[in-house]
Amino acid sequence: MDTLNIGGNERDRFYRYKMPKLISKIEGKGNGIKTVVPNMSDIARSLSRPPTYPTKFFGCELGAQVKTDEKTDRYIVNGAHDAPKLQELLDVFIKKFVLCGGCSNPETDLIITGKNAHQKIILDCKACGQRTEVDMRHKLVTYILKHPPTPIKGKGKKEMKSKKNGDEEAESPTSPTRGDSAEGSEDEFTKHIVAEASKLPTADQVADDDNWAVDTSEEAVAERLKDLSIDMEDDLEPHESLDVWIKENPGAKNNDVYKKIKELGISKDTDLVLKYLIINLFPEDLQKVDIEKQINKRVKLFQKFVTSADDQLALLGATEELLAQRKELLESKILGAILMNYYQNDLLEEEVFQAWIEGAANSSKYKGLFKRNVSIANVDKVINQEIREKAKPFAKWLEEAEEDDE
Repeated sequence: MDTLNIGGNERDRFYRYKMPKLISKIEGKGNGIKTVVPNMSDIARSLSRPPTYPTKFFGCELGAQVKTDEKTDRYIVNGAHDAPKLQELLDVFIKKFVLCGGCSNPETDLIITGKNAHQKIILDCKACGQRTEVDMRHKLVTYILKHPPTPIKGKGKKEMKSKKNGDEEAESPTSPTRGDSAEGSEDEFTKHIVAEASKLPTADQVADDDNWAVDTSEEAVAERLKDLSIDMEDDLEPHESLDVWIKENPGAKNNDVYKKIKELGISKDTDLVLKYLIINLFPEDLQKVDIEKQINKRVKLFQKFVTSADDQLALLGATEELLAQRKELLESKILGAILMNYYQNDLLEEEVFQAWIEGAANSSKYKGLFKRNVSIANVDKVINQEIREKAKPFAKWLEEAEEDDE
C-alpha cells in the first residue's frame, strides 16, 4: 500500500511519520450515490484519531451526510467524491486536528478541558511538550465534544497497576516486613497468589455463567441497526435529519411529513425544506407517466411552503439540484412534464419562470417581484445552461398559450 508523510516534507523518504494513501470507492447511482473509504481505519490508526473524526470532517467540509459503523468498519460520505479530493481534505483535517501548533509534529493527543460552555480541545504534543488549542469554531468540534476520544491505552492501566500494587503492599497481611526472612516471605507470597487464584472461575463456570453468543435473528439485527441510525441522526443537522427521514419513509403521508418538519423546527426554512422534498420526490425507476402522480401526491404539502415568488424560485432551484444529481431526468419531455405540473398546480407563475430561465432574478427587469435572496443550489454552470436549454420547449408553450388566450 502506498504511504504518505503525515504533515511533513513529501520528498523526505526517511520521515518517520507515515500514513496510508486514501482510497475511495464510489457505490450506487443517482440520488443514492455514495463514496466509501475502505482504509479509513488504517489512516485513523496512523493519526491516532478515531476513524469517525476524519469521516465527519469530510461531511462538514463537503456539506454531505456521512455514515460511520465501527463494528463493520464502514465509513461513507454521501455523493461522488474522488480520492484526490478527499486526500486534500484529509490534509486539512491533519493540519487542524493532528499537527502540533508549535513543532508541527503529528505525535499529539486530543485532550478536552473545562466544562460546559468553557470546554476546549487541546493538542498535547509528546515531542515538544507544548499544548496548543484547536480552532473551536469548526463544526467538527461539536462532534468531538459529544464523542470525546478514549483515554490513551496503557497510561491508565499503568497508573492503576502501580496504585493497586501500592495498596497491596500497604494492606496485605502477607507482605514481608523488615524482620522476616527472605525464604519465609517468598512462601507467604506464594500462598497469597494461590489463594487469589482459587477464587477465579474455571472455564466451565465461565461457559455456564456467561453467554457470549450474539443474537443474529432478524429482530435483533433490526434493533441494532435502529439504535445505530438513532446515534447517527443525533449528529445530523435538522435539515439532514429530514433528508434521512424522508428516504426511510418514502410512503409517508403529507401530514406525517409536515409534522416531522415541525418537529425538527425547520418549517420556516422554506428553501431547505423544498430542496429535500424535491430531491426525494421521484423514485429511481421513475417513468414519464409517474411524474404527474408523484407531484400530485405531494402538491398539498408543496402549497404550504410555496406562497410567494421567492418560494417559487426556491422550488425551481431545488429542481435544478435534482436534475444535476439525476441527469436521466434532463430529457426535455420529462423536465417539461415537471414544469407543466408545477404550473397547473399553481406552484409556478409565468413571470417567475421567465426570470429563472433568463437567469435574471436579480435584474432591474424583475425588481419588486422577489423580496429576499433565495438560497438556490450551487449547480455547475454547464449543467445549469443545459437545464435551461431543456426548459425552452415549456417556455415556448407558455408563449403560445398566452397568444391563444389573447
